[in-house]
Amino acid sequence: MIPRSTTTLVLALALATGAAACALDGQPALVKRGTARPLGVYTTELAADLEEQALSALARDAIRREMRFLDAADPGALARSIRVEEGEIEAGLFSPAEAFEIGAQIFHATFTPEMGYGAKDLPHLARFHTGRRGGPDAMRCDSCHWRGGPAGAGDGADNAYLAGDGDAESKALARNPPSLVGAGLVELLGREMTAELDAQRQALLAEARAAGKPVRRAISAKGVPFGELLARPDGVADATDVAGIDADLVVKPFGRKGHFASIRDVVEDELLVHHGMQSTHLVARARPERIGPFGGTDPDGDGVIDEITEGQVTALSLFVAMQEVPVAHPPTEQDHMVLFGEGAARFESLGCASCHTPSLPLADSRYALASRRGGPAVSVDLATDAAAPRITPPAEGGPLRLYLYSDLKRHDMGEVLAEGMADRGVRPEHFVTPPLWGLARSRPYMHDGRAPTIEDAILLHGGEAQPARDAYAALTDPERAPLRIFLMSLTRARRLVVP
Repeated sequence: MIPRSTTTLVLALALATGAAACALDGQPALVKRGTARPLGVYTTELAADLEEQALSALARDAIRREMRFLDAADPGALARSIRVEEGEIEAGLFSPAEAFEIGAQIFHATFTPEMGYGAKDLPHLARFHTGRRGGPDAMRCDSCHWRGGPAGAGDGADNAYLAGDGDAESKALARNPPSLVGAGLVELLGREMTAELDAQRQALLAEARAAGKPVRRAISAKGVPFGELLARPDGVADATDVAGIDADLVVKPFGRKGHFASIRDVVEDELLVHHGMQSTHLVARARPERIGPFGGTDPDGDGVIDEITEGQVTALSLFVAMQEVPVAHPPTEQDHMVLFGEGAARFESLGCASCHTPSLPLADSRYALASRRGGPAVSVDLATDAAAPRITPPAEGGPLRLYLYSDLKRHDMGEVLAEGMADRGVRPEHFVTPPLWGLARSRPYMHDGRAPTIEDAILLHGGEAQPARDAYAALTDPERAPLRIFLMSLTRARRLVVP
């Protein structure tokens, strides 16, 4: 139980402030290569007792307050503290928990013009983006990813308006910030599914060459069907009849339209589009329409080079990859428990599970982030190193399973949800099935946050989901209640949510 009395709170604050003072007295908690990085602010652990959580939250606040004083006394100290150079993490200078915390500090940092925020030819802040360049529209990652806990979703006011003309909402693509929970496991699942599809492609091509004629076969990964692939004896794989995925057969679970296969790609894109913070990798390789017209090492012309180092991309990618696994918390009241059981069955019978696949197997929980310069990969085991709660093997044995309620493929969602234009080649009505885990802590719903409730979200479904939507709409409200209760059980671990 969270302490409520004034005496208890004062004592808790005193203890928290004392703990912070110890961490920041003289040297910060950790010093690496001459750069002060105060640790102990963010952790991968989660106390089950809410009183312990409250004390930890107060300690975090006290340390962060002192860090702000530190930056006031020595401007730029915090910016320097989150500077991680290429190869530092790969060289093993930081444990997984330390790398997670450095990534967390970047995630919560305020980007400033001195750090490279923005661009010479873009507004300081822009609600509606200009092309692929972005806004920028925020100064912190956690400005939009906060709802429901660390690295959570965003509210309706946090929508981004992408790929527009810089002026009109109607010319932009509205995107509500998704929750980042379980992201590393989702990437691993996508990698394994991609490997399965590639193996099937190679086998079909070998069969076509041996037979001297085209071979057509249905392809699937983890039991999820992806249409049919035609292999020709000349070594060409024709993906015309492949469904829910690009012709390259790479599963891309990130982005509302499924444009990104890896967290690292998402991190670099979001830093650029929302903050005007350019990674050294993008500066060296991206086209001017994405990074700016000024060329050289400062393509956005803001007078700052090396805005985001490869080491910072690595730390921030690990922070996102190591996010907690959502959980299921059924109701405790007896009547609601009965309805919960009915709702789980109704989820299947109505057809929701045809796209929102309840669970998929995962062969390996080890997350490896390859080095871009040929050095060693950074590897963490999400079953032991990630933020708590972590994925655990099924009690009945067998492989790990992700209860994410998604098939990670694109589907036609119908005319009501169709956008006014395609998004980088993806049709206006096509969207990736969003995972439903953590659903209760991530509203509003849909790609643009237009649905304030689960009921609204269900009734907005169309296209391939029209039969399931119509079956739900045909029920009376008491008959709909069990499904809503079941979906409300898909949540995050109980925690004291603080900024």
